[in-house]
Amino acid sequence: MAYITGTQEFWSTSLHVAPGTLVPRSDTELLVERALEFAAKAPEGYIAELGTGTGAIAIALANELPDRIIVAVELSVAALRIAQTNITTHTTGNAHLVNASWLDCIANNSIAMVLANPPYLASDDPHLPALEHEPHSALVSGKTGLEDLEHIMRQSLRVAKPGAPLIMEHGCEQATAVRARLIDYGYEDVGTGKDLAGLDRISFGIVKQ
Repeated sequence: MAYITGTQEFWSTSLHVAPGTLVPRSDTELLVERALEFAAKAPEGYIAELGTGTGAIAIALANELPDRIIVAVELSVAALRIAQTNITTHTTGNAHLVNASWLDCIANNSIAMVLANPPYLASDDPHLPALEHEPHSALVSGKTGLEDLEHIMRQSLRVAKPGAPLIMEHGCEQATAVRARLIDYGYEDVGTGKDLAGLDRISFGIVKQ
């Protein structure tokens, strides 16, 4: 329906959507909520939002945190066009788009917080037929569904400042595996947050001081 109407609400903002991006879900607002909680204690500096799609998360953060620069990273050129329209319409200049793969374009030890809603479905996930209208590349990570999540964990250790939070959305059955990997990579204060249905939806950790 969102593709038919061309709009979807996220964080009280009516965003332009098109088949080149995922449709923003209300459960993803949990990422924004947790980022706002962490922001007061996060280091100074830019916030990176990876795989921005429509720009929904970046726009919400830019408006809630006007003193922070939000770097919205997106690889898909089709998604970039949609995100640019939304960011131009709904922000006042502190959200910036970058065409890149995850954190490849980010300098070492430069980021105050990393957020991502990456692909996290396995290639044989039974839910895929119901999602056929949305871009496959934004849904499927690989054989296990954890490949992009783990890649972001590794890259974040390079680009994030000490004390920077990493917050990632994942599937409701992936929390245990994601937390275990965060701990293995040395993140501190690792935890999980539940969505509106009470399901595990995001996990987070802090880069070691």
